[in-house]
Amino acid sequence: MEKNKIYESLIYLDKEYISAKYEEISGIDPITSITKTEGLNAGLKIPLLSAGASSIESKTYTISTNSMLANIIDELNLIGKFDLQKHAIGQKSKIAWVEGTLSVAKVTSSKTKKTETIIGKPKESDGITTEKLAEERFFKIGGEDNLELALITSPDYFSSGIDSFQSLLGTVVHQVNIPVKALVRVFSSKSAFDEWIACPLVIIEKS
Repeated sequence: MEKNKIYESLIYLDKEYISAKYEEISGIDPITSITKTEGLNAGLKIPLLSAGASSIESKTYTISTNSMLANIIDELNLIGKFDLQKHAIGQKSKIAWVEGTLSVAKVTSSKTKKTETIIGKPKESDGITTEKLAEERFFKIGGEDNLELALITSPDYFSSGIDSFQSLLGTVVHQVNIPVKALVRVFSSKSAFDEWIACPLVIIEKS
């Protein structure tokens, strides 16, 4: 993919990862400032009660994260593909490329209750009822060789509008099926449906 065409195909970009990787690869240090913030108890000036103090590091770069990605995409492409057969529970997480289809899944948690009249005439309310307890939507990537990744995503990292696919599924949006190439961090954890849990770092739409 041409560097100047990346932005047009970009679906998801983890800005913290890309900026850190850009700093590592380019050797260019950003302007950094560290600000100390104090909690409510800090005003008491009692050491044991001022544990709420913390430091925030801010970095300023002269280029955008999209430009960073374009500058380091060749180096990122050197990262290998995810080997499903070599990944197992208990192993260290892996950063690798995957190819497949980006979609939205919905999981509903419910319980079944049976009501039956023991004494007297049966009531109209007798029978089996199902109560929905919770519902969750999430993005996932499915690929060849039974690759199934459940993605933990941040709304701020999606290109404009794409994160809305989750909330619109089942109403405005009927189906999400986007061919993608993605750099992901796959953890040694699985969902209840046997999908590997992963955090996407870069997701690019494939033509």
